[in-house]
Amino acid sequence: MSTSQNKPYYKVISLFIKSVILFFSFYYIYDKLNEAPVILDFSTLFTINNIFYILAIVLLMFLNWGLEAFKWKLLIAPLEKIDFSTSIKGVLSGVTISIFTPNRVGEFAGRVFFLNQADKIQATIMSLIGSLAQLLVTVIAGVFAFYMLEKKYYDFFQIEQFISLNKLVWIFVLTLVVASVLIYVIYKKQKSSGKLKKYINTFRLHSRKNLNTVINLSILRYIVFSIQYYLTLKIFGINGGTIIVFSLIALTFFVTSVIPTFALTEIAVRVGVAIYFFSTIYSSHAPIIAASVFLWIINLAIPALMGSAFVYKLKFFKE
Repeated sequence: MSTSQNKPYYKVISLFIKSVILFFSFYYIYDKLNEAPVILDFSTLFTINNIFYILAIVLLMFLNWGLEAFKWKLLIAPLEKIDFSTSIKGVLSGVTISIFTPNRVGEFAGRVFFLNQADKIQATIMSLIGSLAQLLVTVIAGVFAFYMLEKKYYDFFQIEQFISLNKLVWIFVLTLVVASVLIYVIYKKQKSSGKLKKYINTFRLHSRKNLNTVINLSILRYIVFSIQYYLTLKIFGINGGTIIVFSLIALTFFVTSVIPTFALTEIAVRVGVAIYFFSTIYSSHAPIIAASVFLWIINLAIPALMGSAFVYKLKFFKE
């Protein structure tokens, strides 16, 4: 059967996939928002004192995803030139898909399947580069925050009750060694596979200047959602020294970024990690839980709903 004869079937399958994505996205968001009133008292949330903070947090949400769209536009440029409008649509539709997937791994799909010409695997690698850059910034900030708290505020977490710092160093070194070996093996194998070489060479399509720009954009995004978190904590009355609060925010981001989560438990993990860290400066758990849920609504639920408008434009099959 020819491609033209298969076209109606591809359209039906594509429509089915998009409908499933929207169903699960809407259901997941509805389920979590349905629980929100139990945690968030909206009647006291939107007060005169809080309006400025809420407005700032919402505006920073647009800046956050705008920076990510600009980063994606830059990353995909060697494979396909897209304008900012196409980039933001791809990024937001990725949020819609990722909202119900483990560790939000579906984020790349919205971007990749919004493209017309680029090789899908190469485009996925470009998305991976962006994610790794963001993760690198998060890890460095988390490690620095831990160092600040342990050194400036001696034995802040009493971490050595659980694991010694020497063991943490050895774990870090072992991770670097394993990663280095894997990279070496991959580069050795590329000589025996032309296709593999093509995909590995995708990492080399960017100049050092472009990669530095990607890192800088990742740093800016990190600063943006750190400020969002800080303002959200203030809304719910969680105060502390600026250095301590931003360090705890960095540690919260670090842990939630590196541990695996499933869609059904993602918010629970986020809340649990936030409680673990912020309970060191605030005794009541309720405001910490409320702050985590509120930030999830602003930074993920709302963008996912916005991205749902673009899901039906995804191209799963060649036309």
